[in-house]
Parts: sequence; C-alpha cells; structure tokens
Amino acid sequence: MIQIFTQNLPYNLSEQLTIEYNRRLNDINHFVSGKYDYYTHLKKDIQTIQLLLALSIFQKRVLSNFDSATKFTSRVVFKGEAKSIQLGTYDLSTKEIFKLNQTVLTFKNLIEKYSIPISLFEYLETKEFLRKIKIYKDSLDRDRNNG
Repeated sequence: MIQIFTQNLPYNLSEQLTIEYNRRLNDINHFVSGKYDYYTHLKKDIQTIQLLLALSIFQKRVLSNFDSATKFTSRVVFKGEAKSIQLGTYDLSTKEIFKLNQTVLTFKNLIEKYSIPISLFEYLETKEFLRKIKIYKDSLDRDRNNG
C-alpha cells in the first residue's frame, strides 16, 4: 500500500518509508491476529488500516517537511525579490514551491473530505496508532448506529 505514496520519491526516501511501513504493518498484523481481544475486530478493516498507515507515514515523513519548507520559502520568495531558495544543495523555484504547497493542500483537503482527524497520524508506537484507529472506528460505528 505504501507504494502508492512512494513511487515518485527518491529511492533512499522511498526505501526508508517502505521499511517503516512493513515494520509497523507486522506489528498491526500481530495485534489483530486474535491474541489481543481489544484489536481483533479490526482485522476485517485491515485494508483501510493499511491505507491509513501508509498515509500517516507519508504525512509524517514527507508532507510535514513539505509544509514547513513551503511556509518558510513562500515568505522569502513571494515577499522578496528572490527567484528561488536553496535548501541544502537544491534550489527550489517558485513553481516548485507552488507544487509542494499544492501537495500539502491536497492532503489537507483529502483528510477533511473523509473526516479523518489529523490526530490519528500523531503517534510514536504502532500500538498507539492502532488504538487511535479503534477509537475512531468505534465512534464512526456509534454515529452510524445512532443516526
């Protein structure tokens, strides 16, 4: 599932994201395997969990950096006379800054459209992520049953 997000990234970054995804997915599979009653009912939603996991890793490792970079560079480039800004060894043009900003906005629109709380992506341990998924799913189920 992570390949959806990594296919156009540099190899080294793509590899790091894939390794993290696979490690966390192994943890998730362990938790929903039936050994832990608390998470067992999530097994039927494993594809959705995989997608949310991939999205969370992409947001954490790529988009948050894009967001920070565009906030800084936009101020410098658009309010000054600069034609580009150098980040590390790379020069970002105004066109590239705009594309980065569009990527971040597309992500924000996506999670808003599907009512995915950004707090779902704020975790350190996989177990914490899965706990948030469970709480989120339970609240969606309650809303569906009450409405």
